[in-house]
Amino acid sequence: MRALQPTGVKMDLGNLPDYWGMLAREFQTLENLPSLGKARLLSARAFDESQVAGPRTYMAVQRYLGVARDNHEALLAVLEHHGATLWAPWSLLRPIFEASFFATWILDPDSGRDRRLRGLRSEVLDCYQQRAHLAAFKKIPEVREMVEDAERQQAQGSLAVYRDEAATLGAPFDRVHQKINITEELPKLNFVRGQRDFAAFLESTWRLLSGFEHGLGWAMLRGADRGAETELPGGKGIFLSINDEEFVNAAKVTYALLATACRLLKSRHLEPSPQ
Repeated sequence: MRALQPTGVKMDLGNLPDYWGMLAREFQTLENLPSLGKARLLSARAFDESQVAGPRTYMAVQRYLGVARDNHEALLAVLEHHGATLWAPWSLLRPIFEASFFATWILDPDSGRDRRLRGLRSEVLDCYQQRAHLAAFKKIPEVREMVEDAERQQAQGSLAVYRDEAATLGAPFDRVHQKINITEELPKLNFVRGQRDFAAFLESTWRLLSGFEHGLGWAMLRGADRGAETELPGGKGIFLSINDEEFVNAAKVTYALLATACRLLKSRHLEPSPQ
């Protein structure tokens, strides 16, 4: 295995820096949003947060946007200081895409009840992932009882609250903790619905980023330029470098999703709900 070697070629980013500038403005706008209470805003967010599961809905959205922003800023640093290597830039795009999707998905419905239900679903799924993490330690006999005590306390505490909130929202709890299928939900988003081509680009981008995240060969070959070949025992070695156009296109699709999430949060914060 060889260490990565610089090519000496500067990456062609096209107009991708324009997207970065746009996102910087979107994040600044979110930072400058007025206080709901002090401004006495009768907005969708104000009504959502006054009802069951409302506060947790917007906490989840802000967490997801924080994830997207942190990885975006890390990507800028990687491109500037580490370089556009074959894997790392792609692997930073994936959490930006995923977190942007979840923030958009939660805020997307016009109905406040549906937004709050999605916020609750995100919290419940988070809780079940935590339970799975702790359950791994049951394999250690010395801590098994401690883990089971923690599970019982959680079942009687936060999980009981989640069940009550689901009942108030009129949703069966079995549905509330169903896993969210990103590829199924992407084309249902309001800003995507009816745009068959864009829906396809979103899905293909998600699958490509996931392929890179999991170290899959097909993704590497799709997102790379092929250079000189060398003879190796039993085959050939190929020099690969990041494909500028493929990366820029994936980044633009990802940033379109992130910008939508930012604008949805701004809209829900400032404007009344359509329903």
